[in-house]
Amino acid sequence: MNQADLRVVRSKKMIKEAFLELIAEKGYKNVTIKDIAERAMVNRKTFYNRYESIDALFHEILNETTKLILINPAQACRQADPNGSSVDLYDEIRTFLTNLSSNKRTLNILFNDISSFELNRQIERGVQSYVLERLADSRQNSFSANKYPIKLLACLITSVFIVVIRWWLIQEDYSEEDAARILVDIISDGFIQSLGLN
Repeated sequence: MNQADLRVVRSKKMIKEAFLELIAEKGYKNVTIKDIAERAMVNRKTFYNRYESIDALFHEILNETTKLILINPAQACRQADPNGSSVDLYDEIRTFLTNLSSNKRTLNILFNDISSFELNRQIERGVQSYVLERLADSRQNSFSANKYPIKLLACLITSVFIVVIRWWLIQEDYSEEDAARILVDIISDGFIQSLGLN
């Protein structure tokens, strides 16, 4: 990587960090390009050379962050251990949460801002895709599951999944393993058994 490329990478990183700090302090709607440039210690021209607008910067951060979320937990688990044998729900969820934890600060900032609608929607889409896949597998093996619409079940489980993820993101005392166990217990004991999906 040449010197010019390093400067671009470094300035983009400083701009993103400054932007996230400012969102946490002032909220997305109140952040200006002047604020970002001052905090990142770059001039406005540098900002405009990297991003066409604050919205473009926001969407780049959002897209980078949600790439981890949109990875199906089963796929993430297989990527983490390609030689592993069959993977259970706990391992899939723990692997998913481990991927999220690398962006915990960013997720917290984005979730706690009014602008988090897009993040919520992308997380919901990724989790629901995973849940639908898991439900389709269990439905093939369960007679009683056919009395409930699969999309309704997916919405219910996805809602719980997202609530637990958001709760876990703000907790200091719970590891990925703890949150995965809580989610598995709620999903297994709450939904799967009561709906006859086991």
